[in-house]
Amino acid sequence: MFGVSVSNFGQQLAFLQHQYHQLQQENIFYQTCIKNQQQQLDELKAKKNPCTPPAEKKKRRTPLAAKNNVSASEVQKTPPTLKPYFELKHSERANRNIEIKRKFSEVASSLYSDITSIKVELEFHNGKKKHFYPRTPTSDHSESSELKYSNRINDRDTVQQVLMVKDRFRISDDALHELHMIGSVLPSKHMLVEERKRLNTVVPIHIHPGAANDCSYRCITDILEYIIQKNYQEELIAPGPLDLKLRFACDGAKISKKLNSVRGVMKLLHDRNDVNNASMSPDDEHTLFFFTGEENHYSLKKYGHHTFLEMARLQEEGFEIDGKKINVEWILTCDWKALCLLRGINSANSDYFCLWCHCRKREICNFSINEWPIQRTQTEQNESVANCSTGYIRQDMCSFIDFTSMAPDDLHLRIRLSLKLLNQVVTWAIDQKNEDKLEAEMKRIGASFHFWEERGDDKSTTSIKKWSQPSGDELRKIIKYSQLHNVLDNTKDKHLVSVESLSVNQLRNELVQRGLNNKGKKVLLVARLKEAVGNCKFRKKANASRLQVSFDYEDDDDDDEISLDVDALQTLWGNFHSLMESLRAFPGSEEYKNPELFMQEAREWAKNFRRYTFDEDVTPYLHAMVYHVPYFLEKYRYLHDIGVAQLERKNYDQRMAYFDSTNRYGGKHKKKISQQV
Repeated sequence: MFGVSVSNFGQQLAFLQHQYHQLQQENIFYQTCIKNQQQQLDELKAKKNPCTPPAEKKKRRTPLAAKNNVSASEVQKTPPTLKPYFELKHSERANRNIEIKRKFSEVASSLYSDITSIKVELEFHNGKKKHFYPRTPTSDHSESSELKYSNRINDRDTVQQVLMVKDRFRISDDALHELHMIGSVLPSKHMLVEERKRLNTVVPIHIHPGAANDCSYRCITDILEYIIQKNYQEELIAPGPLDLKLRFACDGAKISKKLNSVRGVMKLLHDRNDVNNASMSPDDEHTLFFFTGEENHYSLKKYGHHTFLEMARLQEEGFEIDGKKINVEWILTCDWKALCLLRGINSANSDYFCLWCHCRKREICNFSINEWPIQRTQTEQNESVANCSTGYIRQDMCSFIDFTSMAPDDLHLRIRLSLKLLNQVVTWAIDQKNEDKLEAEMKRIGASFHFWEERGDDKSTTSIKKWSQPSGDELRKIIKYSQLHNVLDNTKDKHLVSVESLSVNQLRNELVQRGLNNKGKKVLLVARLKEAVGNCKFRKKANASRLQVSFDYEDDDDDDEISLDVDALQTLWGNFHSLMESLRAFPGSEEYKNPELFMQEAREWAKNFRRYTFDEDVTPYLHAMVYHVPYFLEKYRYLHDIGVAQLERKNYDQRMAYFDSTNRYGGKHKKKISQQV
């Protein structure tokens, strides 16, 4: 390059060194040449003397170990700085577990073969310990428990269990994602979302075509195929057809203050010969259709039409799964209002009020009649609907279900009669000025109850008392544990009442009898009636009813008969609790009552109810309890799993899940409310 020839190796080396120093003083233009010459110089030095250190290179950043005079070999042995184990993400922690296990397994493989088991315990700086087995006599310890679980969280069953807990306790996706990121052994958000999408496609959700309201539905055969293949494998293999009993129920509920919803559900009932293993879970209630709107005959007929057609087809023809014939029998159970709408029968306050027999309103209090058999039939309805006789007003939407397969609901039966008993005691407590005692008794047994006063819109001086209505569970507790002696006193006449304790209908009847205006809210009606009757004593004229009230009756001071007997009332409450608990008890248990005993005790209780309370409080549910519940108790042996208690719970859970969700308005893709719920 420079045109230099040197005879021996020593002179060539000196010449190159001289050229190197000259090039360092030249222009930057020659720096590239200097680098080439430096490379050649290093190669020549290496050939002459391998121990000679190479020429000094451009100065770089010096490691900390080099500054402290630590050799290069020692620097290489120093392990890199690692992030603490418990600060790692889940995936990073799993990778470190695998690396640690691999290294210890390599060490364990070189040890003597007569050592059958090796356990390694790691203690971290925070005091926590972890252990695993590099060598075990069996394959059970081939992995540490931490690694086993780390692999198991990717299993579909585990992901589904996490989804179930997430839905039950209304945990958001973001909350689970944060727990996953800080190191909790949980599936990732992506896995949860993908599994949720897959589950939603197992039983397809269809949108009602052309529905003005938000309505979604699912096919019954899709649901049954999924349930049977999952839970009835042995029955599918067994010879002969498979007979299933399915219960259909319908219920309306509020989603928000202004938005109502209606849900139709199906439940696969357990074998009636082995009802002790019957399941009582909201998960057993499979939604068939769901729509937003009012619960009325028109909406049920429009949005449930597809479901009712499929139910009728399954009842008549059945269906097949893998060549196995499946026969279906439907049972219908709802609250009284829904049954009236589905069967096209008039409401409970009509003359022919009963859904099973032809009992009329004037005979509802007559419990001396031996029996009221089930008299309604589909043929009778088709003939009577035209002239609206015996209570038929519309076509039956569930004509494929016989009236002998329409069982009363034990939940609403209990709630309606319990409210009657409670409101009677509340009215008597108000008349006796014992409101504080009643609130104290409710507090003692742990039930939420309180009074408050309301005034009219005209801000008049007249005020009325109102009280809270307990939930179903609280009503059960009140009926069971209340001590009425702590609230009421025996009185000479239970019909002694005040104007404030009357209902709106009673107030209007009194005003009509006196030729006064009966329009307006209750506070106005109370003030108007008080002004009309003055300060006369208020007593009922009819012996066993509050329907006809007269406030012009003078009390007879010579009559010492005690009409409001608190002991008898306490016994009435206790016997009612016993009857209702027998409907929840399994056959063979101590609390269970056979149909004959239940009918006998129910009839006796109804008579005592009239004796100690009022005829106007005898409701259609009381008639059904005496005359129709025993029939279905004999037919199905157990009614609690047929009832709609778990449907009410499902409505509550899904309503709360909808309100607690962060995308209840449809989220990014604007999904309909019926699909979300």
